[in-house]
Amino acid sequence: MKRLKTELPKHGWRVVDYGPDTSKNKNINLTADNDKKKYSVKVVQMAKNDPPKLSLMVVSGCYQVPDGEKIQRF
Repeated sequence: MKRLKTELPKHGWRVVDYGPDTSKNKNINLTADNDKKKYSVKVVQMAKNDPPKLSLMVVSGCYQVPDGEKIQRF
């Protein structure tokens, strides 16, 4: 988690929240935004799991397809 906190800003991310949550386990939370790409990520390190586990949630902005362009579907 410390490495994420250090490395994400080098790649266009802004860390907006970092530290333990209010749970009994004091899980470490990191929230970072990338304004240029319109993404936000929340990473939680589960303190009591063996082996340690990360929970990851990514949120993206809403987009409207510009007139005359098509959506590329995968």
